[in-house]
Amino acid sequence: MDKEIHIRNLVYKYISNQCDGREQDELLRHLQTPAGKWVFDEVMTSEAGKIFTKSEEIEPAVSSRLLGRLRQSMVAEEALSQQSTPFYRKSSFIQIVTAVLVLLTALAFYWFMT
Repeated sequence: MDKEIHIRNLVYKYISNQCDGREQDELLRHLQTPAGKWVFDEVMTSEAGKIFTKSEEIEPAVSSRLLGRLRQSMVAEEALSQQSTPFYRKSSFIQIVTAVLVLLTALAFYWFMT
């Protein structure tokens, strides 16, 4: 039970943008376990329920906080997926270099045999 409270506190700190790097790493490790996923789901369901007040209006503070964290996560994920590969690691470059080396080797072999 104490572990669930700790995970819950980490999730609240994370969505409030108050987690430091060590706490984020710890939270990500917890999210890889069934208990961590369950607590995260419970907290997010609870927070989602707070977005709408009794008058069916959106609570700006809660929705802004959740939306901000969601945007940050999406930007970080897009940045990882958009990292470019150096030209020398691209398959087309490797194929061209291989073809050129084969041609040069054949040319050198032909030249030495004649």
